[in-house]
Amino acid sequence: MWVQFFHFWLKLLVGHSVLRRLSVMFVATYGIGMICSATTVHGEGIELNVTAQKAWNTVVNKADAQTERSLLQTYESAGKWISQKEMWEQKIKQLHTANATELVQLRKAISNTDAAKLAALQKSVELTQARYEPLFKLYSSLNKQLSASKALQSKEWSSAIRTQADTLKPLVQLAREDIRAKKLSLAEARKRKNKEGKRLRAMLNGTNAVKKQIQTAKKQVSLSRERYSDALRNFKQTLKKGEPSRVLSSLNSLVSSAERWTVASQHIHTLEQKVSTIYVTVSQEIHNRSK
Repeated sequence: MWVQFFHFWLKLLVGHSVLRRLSVMFVATYGIGMICSATTVHGEGIELNVTAQKAWNTVVNKADAQTERSLLQTYESAGKWISQKEMWEQKIKQLHTANATELVQLRKAISNTDAAKLAALQKSVELTQARYEPLFKLYSSLNKQLSASKALQSKEWSSAIRTQADTLKPLVQLAREDIRAKKLSLAEARKRKNKEGKRLRAMLNGTNAVKKQIQTAKKQVSLSRERYSDALRNFKQTLKKGEPSRVLSSLNSLVSSAERWTVASQHIHTLEQKVSTIYVTVSQEIHNRSK
């Protein structure tokens, strides 16, 4: 029943000025809603509170068509730069953490360079010494007996002992040479390890210059952040005055500062990538040496 009643009055109002005004009001309201929605979406990345957002919507609605288009495009551009800046900051954080972890691992790997080879050579020296120990003890015992026989002036005993000692002497010399050669191999291996470690650490130190550049770049980012904050503050203050042309001018400054901030952040990421590249090279050097 109510539906039929509504249709009846609607037919009576067709073509009436009231209906036309209602239609215009609906279109205007819907249009403003669309503009407000659009400005909120386009401004993603810009920090605006509710009051500033309302002031922005008012300025956009107040501007002529060309200025409105410029305002929306510039506003969107500022938001995009800030979104990109946040993306680079996240990438920097991830890469910096990865680089820090990799540096710890590389230093540990450098310290352990040729560890297995050195352990094997050390073990060889110890086993060789242990194998020849009975021979050395016997030879030492014979020499002590020879000294005792000389003190007792026993020629026969001295002769017998000297014969045994002379027989063992070449074997003892060979044993000592064998041990000396193995110790020399161990010493040379340690020398090579130290030399290689020094070379690899020097490669790691190649990141020092880049890290200094990162510190300088961070100062630039800090400065860019301050300039962006100033530009954003000025933009919000200009919004309160409600003049589209002045708002557009302050918005252009905001875009410029947002771009500089983003570029500065991207530069830090590029430098972190240089550090990562050096670490990859050192890691490959260690890997090749372990083959």
